[in-house]
Amino acid sequence: MGKILILDEYSSVRELTSAELANEGHLVVPIGKPCLIRELLHTLQPDLLLLDLHLCGVDRWDVLDAVKKEVPHLPVLIFSAYAGYLKDPRIALADGFVMKNFRFEKLKAKVAEVLNRKTNHNAEGEKDTVLNAQVAIPPGPDRKAPLVHWGKNKTLHA
Repeated sequence: MGKILILDEYSSVRELTSAELANEGHLVVPIGKPCLIRELLHTLQPDLLLLDLHLCGVDRWDVLDAVKKEVPHLPVLIFSAYAGYLKDPRIALADGFVMKNFRFEKLKAKVAEVLNRKTNHNAEGEKDTVLNAQVAIPPGPDRKAPLVHWGKNKTLHA
């Protein structure tokens, strides 16, 4: 299982996607603001970035380009409701594309494929293992800062 950073501007999508992937045993950190991504790339050191290119206020392709320049070995899956992105040649920077829908089987399969590929190509032969990952969404109107629980005693705030 791996550490997955999700960047999507819609909190409902982040919450649902995070819960689905955490149920598969992944450590999931969902964020809604692109300005947080650079710091988390280095502090979290995710195994995968799940990126929605539909972001307000930033050039969506600049985010993908910046991530690939900052951490070239980090796999990035585009998770979007807009199939038109597949026609753009810049999609080649990503490691895959999954259409958003309420059935998560394709997303889970693609995440497993990319993480397995990353594990198999790890030059140092190290594996990151995360057990018992869960996502907890705080109650109330401030649902912008989900808590990600790692095991029983560690909590990572995103």
